[in-house]
Amino acid sequence: MSEVVRKYELIYIHPGNLPSEDVEKVDEILNGTLANQAGELLHREDWGIRTLAYPVRKFAEGRYILVRIACPVECLKEIERRFKITESVIKFLSIRLADDFVQEEIPEPVAETAEGEEASTDSPAAPQEEVVETVAAEVSSTEVEADAAEDEKSDAEEAATEEPEAEKSEDEKPGEE
Repeated sequence: MSEVVRKYELIYIHPGNLPSEDVEKVDEILNGTLANQAGELLHREDWGIRTLAYPVRKFAEGRYILVRIACPVECLKEIERRFKITESVIKFLSIRLADDFVQEEIPEPVAETAEGEEASTDSPAAPQEEVVETVAAEVSSTEVEADAAEDEKSDAEEAATEEPEAEKSEDEKPGEE
């Protein structure tokens, strides 16, 4: 009977001062376990060194690594066992992904030139600008003016109701008649 292959997301943290050779050793452990247990590495992302919310094993900073893998449950258990005994991994978390999970392509960040202008690359910002322009065109100036007039009217009504109450409280003090 063949084992069911599921998709998992695994995030693990290295100490912030760990040399890159030790990071590569952990990657070799992960890849070797996947190869031995009929697993597959779908995606790997290095989030870089970040300050931890609280010290973990007396480390204040850690390098976050995100991987998505497809493997049987036994393979995931072996990876977790190896991470527990590896000093280069200070914390990890594994999550089972939905069976229909599809890895989406993440667009590259927009590169900027030395002058601070955007480089001429295809950026995802262009469609967003069009949406903003479309929304702005749909809102007419009369709607904006009507909303402003309603706000002023409600402010004036609130001020009118507050003033008489203030006068009453000064005129009618308890204990004085």
